[in-house]
Amino acid sequence: MAIVGLAIFSILISACASGSDPVEPTAAQEVGPAGGEGGEHGEDEHEPEEHMEGAHDVPDVAAAVPNPFVGDEESVAAGARLYATNCAICHGETGEGDGPAAPGLDMPPSDLHEGHVQENSDGALFYIISHGKPDTPMPAWDNVLDEDERWHVVSFLRTFQED
Repeated sequence: MAIVGLAIFSILISACASGSDPVEPTAAQEVGPAGGEGGEHGEDEHEPEEHMEGAHDVPDVAAAVPNPFVGDEESVAAGARLYATNCAICHGETGEGDGPAAPGLDMPPSDLHEGHVQENSDGALFYIISHGKPDTPMPAWDNVLDEDERWHVVSFLRTFQED
């Protein structure tokens, strides 16, 4: 049993620190890659106005997508379970960026209570969860969690919002 637990822990740590390129987005989110240096646009295939300033280079079209589960307590509960299984290893049980894998990462995970996270739209959070964040240990989760599951995580992340 200890070996199985160690294997799962190793897989989760490698997922947090993989830094791998995201896989193809779902049809609903096929809006281009996250990333770019400071919002600059080199040889990418979209226009500069498709990006929101200060929103982790999330395209406007993705940031504008509404959460289909807003206000749904079952979604929040499902998101809490998914978060505990997939996200807490890096972000910590309470979302403060202090999970057990955090000390081994090249950069600390985001504190999910902070403004730079909570000021994002639900669509932007969904995009970041789906595609990861380039040049950080935050991996893409669209190849692990289905679309509804990623929205449930967004619903749960909103419980970290400070009034």
